[in-house]
Amino acid sequence: MPMFTPEEPWKTNPGLALLHLIVWYAVAVGAFFLLAYNQSDVPDPDCQDTFCASPRAGVLMAGLFVGAPALLLALVVSLVMLGLISARRPQRPARWVGLLAATPVFVLLAAAVCLVGSAAGR
Repeated sequence: MPMFTPEEPWKTNPGLALLHLIVWYAVAVGAFFLLAYNQSDVPDPDCQDTFCASPRAGVLMAGLFVGAPALLLALVVSLVMLGLISARRPQRPARWVGLLAATPVFVLLAAAVCLVGSAAGR
């Protein structure tokens, strides 16, 4: 498989690149919780439903039931990207490989910010 054979000697440390990837995921999860805890904890007083949750509880529930599976899928895509980038460009530093492989979590975080921002504007 000539596509996966490195053209130059390996300079990318895969373990260090994976560590960078994990740190970026931790930053994204922390940013989500910061976003969630900036929401109001008071339920809507005009709510007539049987279950009225606060905006914070709604964001946290959406993060649990929608965000967690999406984050798992993004992690799988990131791990595949990490392997492909490391194999294709073995001369790249590990910090850049980890950053490029973390792109799916940045897209996921941007979508979460847009959804929470649009829901808060209602």
